[in-house]
Amino acid sequence: MSIKGIGINADSSRIDGNLEVLEENLAHFQRVGFDYVEIPTHGVDAILNGRLNPRQVKRVKEVLAKFDLQYTVHCSDWLNLMDAEALPLHKSIFEASIEFTSEIGAEILVYHSGRVELGNEYLGQAALTRELLSLPDRTFIEEQKRIERETLAELAEFAGEKGVTICVENAGPRVDEEALWEMARRVRVKGVDLFYRIAPGGDVTLYNYGGVINRLVEQVKGVGKENVGITFDFGHAYIASRYYGFDFFDSIELARPLIKHVHIHDNFGRPAGVDRRPIALISEGKGDLHMPIGWGEIPYREIFSCLKGYEGVVLLELKPRYMPYLEDALQETRRLLAECGVE
Repeated sequence: MSIKGIGINADSSRIDGNLEVLEENLAHFQRVGFDYVEIPTHGVDAILNGRLNPRQVKRVKEVLAKFDLQYTVHCSDWLNLMDAEALPLHKSIFEASIEFTSEIGAEILVYHSGRVELGNEYLGQAALTRELLSLPDRTFIEEQKRIERETLAELAEFAGEKGVTICVENAGPRVDEEALWEMARRVRVKGVDLFYRIAPGGDVTLYNYGGVINRLVEQVKGVGKENVGITFDFGHAYIASRYYGFDFFDSIELARPLIKHVHIHDNFGRPAGVDRRPIALISEGKGDLHMPIGWGEIPYREIFSCLKGYEGVVLLELKPRYMPYLEDALQETRRLLAECGVE
């Protein structure tokens, strides 16, 4: 097994459109010894009103060219091809993301798996006072998944012309929203409200198919394009496997033929619940913490042993609060990869 290199993410919230911050970060990443950096389109303001922002892209390219680094690209976190009302805009943003990826000489474009959003009217106090009868049903959700597959297939043609591979990333569970789905399945018999649990990986995951790996694999296979694969995020999958009840290592094996990119970071396998702020969750070991590997309990030695034949980038996706530990994180990643025979 021979990988292309080890990378690190340029955090979108830390950059926030400021290319001086991007340049400082890239200089630090290069000093530490990373080979790749994942650039967020939304973090560098590469897209304006659904179109490529040529003025900003020119400046971004000038910054990137100063370093002996290679790059991958991450779409906006909010890009969603299952958003029925905003599909034309999201498709346009996706096309611009492909153009940006090509412009900076990158090959990999990461896209978060689609989902049917629950609107704000169903969240918080409102959820306790209204009937949840208008939640999207299975027919609507399956239709949106079909639209996403067809749109991805169309976008893949454009991406292929640009030398870009689209990688759909698996998701973590959204506990607050999924609780509402479960509430919506209430059954009333003779004036008594009855509740029942949904089986792991069952209907409660329909709106967010990317949380369960077999459904993600099914969706990506349904696109049917060689340049559409999976970004396997091990942190997301670890939490999801605990929450939904599927086998973590079986899911890796199932997805392995489609894995073209990986994100690695650590956590303790417990979802965040309603409050996702890291500052509130770190002490409790909850949530998608994006810590350096070795800080949590994800078994990366065993994971790397499972990735036989993987030849892409191993990308550390860490929160900015862990910047002081990047050198240690890179050394630990290299050590574990070497133990598994990866060069």
